[in-house]
Amino acid sequence: MSVLPSTVKSLCSSAGRSLLCAATLLLAGASLVPAAMAGDTAELQLLGFSRNGDFFAFEQFGVQDGSGFPYSEIFVVDVIGDTWVPPSPFRLRKDVDPGPGDAADNALSETRAENRLAAQPLLQDKAIAGKGQTVGFNPRTELTSDPHKMLVAPRVTFLSGDDPIDLTLSEYSLPNAQCQSYGAETKGFRLTMVHNGVTRILNEDNSVPESRRCPLAYRIERIVTHFPDEAPPVFAVLIQMDSLGFEGPDRRYLAITGRL
Repeated sequence: MSVLPSTVKSLCSSAGRSLLCAATLLLAGASLVPAAMAGDTAELQLLGFSRNGDFFAFEQFGVQDGSGFPYSEIFVVDVIGDTWVPPSPFRLRKDVDPGPGDAADNALSETRAENRLAAQPLLQDKAIAGKGQTVGFNPRTELTSDPHKMLVAPRVTFLSGDDPIDLTLSEYSLPNAQCQSYGAETKGFRLTMVHNGVTRILNEDNSVPESRRCPLAYRIERIVTHFPDEAPPVFAVLIQMDSLGFEGPDRRYLAITGRL
């Protein structure tokens, strides 16, 4: 974590993670940090599908760059509608920097536990049961893989007659006036799936959603499938997104869901 002027850090700690604050820190840090810049990469925990595949949930969590605040965000998704289920998402950030070591780990654990408690009634109501298999995984550390392409078997038991799932992500410039004022060149993405001889556009951005906080890049991170006994199979594609951050790009997750 870079050392930023105390006046800038205290301003951002009290004002919250506004885009203006992020831009201010980036500009302040540019003169202090060498070529490499560190951002905040969220960790991901899959909570899985409901038994019949109607709903999907996941958590992203970590420690914010710049502030050092622990955070947890839990999303419950209507699989067919590909929309958040209210009152999801559950977002919790503890505005205190506990310091390094065990204190930081404990603060993050407490934040996650508190947020899970808030989300639990909805998780129970939608019968999130941890169902699903990760059939394709492309972590950023896998340097030989293509971040924009994934070809996978739809399930571990690749039965005769099962057609593979072919995913392709294309990025393109999608300017946003507010983000441009911070020097951020924002992007949108198109995600296509080819399966059983049918090509489907799963996502195609026409504007930059405010919730993405000035997105800079995207990659296919993983695909999870679920084959219920009494319902059609479903999928969730997790997209890792780089967005404008305090000391470099922040990395968060988007879920694109539907039936196979």
